[in-house]
Amino acid sequence: MICIVTKWWCVDGKRNEAMAALKDLVAQVEKQEHTTLMYCLHTAEKTGSLPPPNPNELIFLGAWTNRQAFEDHRTGEIFTKWLEKHLHLFVCNDGKLYVSAEFANRFAGFVRGTAVG
Repeated sequence: MICIVTKWWCVDGKRNEAMAALKDLVAQVEKQEHTTLMYCLHTAEKTGSLPPPNPNELIFLGAWTNRQAFEDHRTGEIFTKWLEKHLHLFVCNDGKLYVSAEFANRFAGFVRGTAVG
């Protein structure tokens, strides 16, 4: 399994629209991409965070069966069409989505069933 932690930033004034678009993306991926094992989006929680996050920051945690499954997602029709439609909602650099990303290989731990929230 390959996991990724990324941070995305919404354009000022577009946070709610960006979050709604991301919820749609999550639904599409859950329904159609069975090699995606986890696809969770979070808002940054200011309390207890060091340094305090930007209010437009979104945190994404994802897991795929392997690196190829991630690449298939990243270059696949669902994500690329979604990105074409919604890129304007997010901070970009040279016309591309600006993100921080870190891949991780799990060596221990677990994921419980459906998380409430």
